[in-house]
Amino acid sequence: MTAHAVELDPGAGSRSGLGELGARLAGRWKLGLYAELTRYGLVRDLSHNFQAPGAKIPLAVRPLADRDLAALFGHAGAATELSERMEVAWRRAFIEKGARGGFVAIDERSATPCYVQWLLSPRDNAFIKKLGGFPPLADGEALLENAYTPPAYRGLGVMAAAMAQIAERASDFSARKVLTFVATDNIASLKGCQRAGFYPHLLHRRTRFGFGLITRDRFETLPEGDPRRSMKF
Repeated sequence: MTAHAVELDPGAGSRSGLGELGARLAGRWKLGLYAELTRYGLVRDLSHNFQAPGAKIPLAVRPLADRDLAALFGHAGAATELSERMEVAWRRAFIEKGARGGFVAIDERSATPCYVQWLLSPRDNAFIKKLGGFPPLADGEALLENAYTPPAYRGLGVMAAAMAQIAERASDFSARKVLTFVATDNIASLKGCQRAGFYPHLLHRRTRFGFGLITRDRFETLPEGDPRRSMKF
């Protein structure tokens, strides 16, 4: 099964843009006057030997290209679920803010992009600060952010397999540890991260006021021996 093809209707671009704007506004409204979010900051130590898991389809990883965006996000305009439109809108907003370091996993049977995630380094700390919600990266650290799998490729083990391979690209800029952040109640994603070699290292508490316009972040390192470090999701 392949992802949806690019929409050829000349009016589709404007309709898609309006749909994404609506999804972003809906996401902002959903935050309400007060909201709390708790996430695990998971880490993978690249110095430890780790056997990357396989997926149910053959995958290859390469840098993200503009031509990949239609295959990854082109279905969103026809999506009936607001949550799916919001997921795509958030990724497009991330790109518009200047994200670099994107990687895609390719379904080798059809050369179709089937997963995307961004790998950030300490040189991206100004961008990370602008995003908010993440600690600055120290030398030797990297951050994996904004993973997304199109609906047609979910349930095939793509996330864990692709994430494990993308994390290893951090060694190209001498990173030894790779961080990623996942909500504590997002068990499916936590399981995928764990399969990709990540384990809980930090606890991030974010408080939002006024529909997300004001935010406060606290980061706590989980102490050695804390059972959350070795818990199975």
